[in-house]
Amino acid sequence: MRPGTLDDMPDMLAIISKAVFEKEAAGKKPGDVLPMDRYRSNSKHLASLSSGGRLFLFTVRPPNEALWLVAVLEGLKSDAEGWRSRPNTIPITDVTALIPKIRFESGKGIQAAKGALGMSLQTPRALSAADAALLLQTAGGEDTGGGPTNLTSHEAQPKLPCLCGRCFPKSPERAGTGGLTFLRSKVETDGKVLYYWLPEELSANARVIAQSVRGALVGRLGT
Repeated sequence: MRPGTLDDMPDMLAIISKAVFEKEAAGKKPGDVLPMDRYRSNSKHLASLSSGGRLFLFTVRPPNEALWLVAVLEGLKSDAEGWRSRPNTIPITDVTALIPKIRFESGKGIQAAKGALGMSLQTPRALSAADAALLLQTAGGEDTGGGPTNLTSHEAQPKLPCLCGRCFPKSPERAGTGGLTFLRSKVETDGKVLYYWLPEELSANARVIAQSVRGALVGRLGT
């Protein structure tokens, strides 16, 4: 296993209803920052967030079903009402043009009949790492500002693609060397993330391995 997906803790997409958005973000528009720090939902589909990952929140705006990225919540903790986090710092961004490019962790894109975009996204879904990077870049920066700090070291001549902050946006979700296939994985704690390559043959044990790596990371950081 090499530092640096089967993302064991993928980022998630969830929807904020029109009514809730207009209540909590009255007058907000693209470019404004909504410093929300809570998502009120106990959907079982969000359970993986207890082990890490970010929550990308969207809303669908009339009259032409514009898809807005509203907030990215990180450092998530669950409670009786749903999920709380550090205040969002990502500006509201119209990402309608990205709809054809988004491919969830499942490999399937957004498929919705006219007038049913919001309904098609009611169930939270796991985003691929490429989705998350694309969304954050469109919202005004690389997958760094407002996101967790990437602790993965740069490798000048790696056998597998480097996963440092500079190289990560161009890295694939899987790669091979020496006849083996590796899956890009990550662990996250206290606003910091470490990426690593996990041998595909060990993917059945991905969660246990991620817990071990996270424990080592926490020990190294002294948190």
